[in-house]
Amino acid sequence: MRKKWTRKEEETPDLLKFREKRKWQINLRRYVIQQNPAYFYAPYFGLDIKNMRLWFECQFTNDLSWDNFGKKWQFDHVVPVAYFDFSNREELKLCWNFINIRVEPIQHARTGGNRIDVLASKNYFEELYRNTGYQVCKKLLDKIEEIKTSEIISTKGQKEFINERKEFLEGIENYTELEFEFLNRGKSVEDVRKEIKSLSEIKL
Repeated sequence: MRKKWTRKEEETPDLLKFREKRKWQINLRRYVIQQNPAYFYAPYFGLDIKNMRLWFECQFTNDLSWDNFGKKWQFDHVVPVAYFDFSNREELKLCWNFINIRVEPIQHARTGGNRIDVLASKNYFEELYRNTGYQVCKKLLDKIEEIKTSEIISTKGQKEFINERKEFLEGIENYTELEFEFLNRGKSVEDVRKEIKSLSEIKL
């Protein structure tokens, strides 16, 4: 019997990273929830199983417990996985270090996808570093600065647009619906001014 043909999913960089992320997430759960030694991954998590469980337990609030993992809470990366280079061992060790993973109540799960809340993440690691001196916090602060730099959006075009039309923009700042209607018909600012003046005189 011939094997049924299925279209092979194109292996894009994003797809490959998604698969890698899933592999790491599965092994994190095995390590922490199932208490499976996962020898290859342990150096990246930065803690033995017992202490890693204690790390999460110290964050439990209200009715959160190991029994309701996946129902009431989940693991969350402070600096999202998307910002790390999975081909770089040191980046992986930052990404999956216990200090970058926290308890997140499911009802509070972030809705911004993989976007980093730079200010909140920076404040989080600054406070930890200030009170503990733990060097991984400093490395993650450096990573956040790197992310901030890479995400600065160039405003060159926008500045040129505004500066070239500054007088025009200031002139139409308080335009009414009627004035914009004239403008959108192709009249110049001066023509609009004359039209409005003419209409005002008619009303008088």
